Amino acid sequence: MKLAGDLAEFSLADLIQVAGVAGRTCRVRVMAADGNGTLYLRGGEVVSAEFEDLAGFDAFVGLVAARAGHFQVENGVEPEQPNLQGNVQKLLLEANARIESGKLPRPQRRPLAPPAAPAAAAPGSRARGAWIGGVAVLLLLGAVSWLALARRDVAAVGDDAGASAAAGGTTAAAAVAAAAPTRPAVEATLLTGPRDAKPTLISGSPPAAPDPTSTLKPSIVCRLLVDPDGRVADAKVYRSRLDLAAFEDAALDAVRGYRFSPGRLAGAPVPVWINWPVTFR
Repeated sequence: MKLAGDLAEFSLADLIQVAGVAGRTCRVRVMAADGNGTLYLRGGEVVSAEFEDLAGFDAFVGLVAARAGHFQVENGVEPEQPNLQGNVQKLLLEANARIESGKLPRPQRRPLAPPAAPAAAAPGSRARGAWIGGVAVLLLLGAVSWLALARRDVAAVGDDAGASAAAGGTTAAAAVAAAAPTRPAVEATLLTGPRDAKPTLISGSPPAAPDPTSTLKPSIVCRLLVDPDGRVADAKVYRSRLDLAAFEDAALDAVRGYRFSPGRLAGAPVPVWINWPVTFR
């Protein structure tokens, strides 16, 4: 099972501490605004870090400093060439000292390799890699185009509402409220504009573990649809596991009662899909 999440909601430092306490061996992939990186832990200790052209401790500092992006955890994966070693807490303290002093290493993105000529392309992995890369570009272009259209629609609703109010018609609030039910939900990771806002938790607490005698306390990542009023309109487990069914049910029961501040796109409340990790007390 792969655990994934948003760095704005669950920082890499917190994730590393949890993995360290649990003695995990895993690979953490990070897709951040400054680039992509990989972190490896073996038995709860950090053994390797890479962040674009950075490696070792510099890469570790750069990854810990990342505040916007996504992470994905794969259990049981070890690095081919370890380049770092140390206790998690010690490394985090040293990294935070570097960050607070302003001595933050800046990664340089690795240049993309030129596309291979058709005659030179090997069958199998290269062909699949090119296909996957093409699909990724199409998906990215589609997401950017949709966000641009959504911003234009929100602006159009505001203009129409203002004109109606000036003419003695419906108010701006009524126009926006009437349009809200038909507006498509937005991914929280796309809300990066100056007038955008992600939902933030207003009320809600971690649920009790289904079995108080159990030492197992997993984190369940829930996929939530937060409506324009800040209520949870839909909730499901991001990646379900049969052996964690009782924890997943308890997590879903809890998050359905959570309240959030509304997500906003170009200043207007919109329904937002967000990944929310649930822990147990």
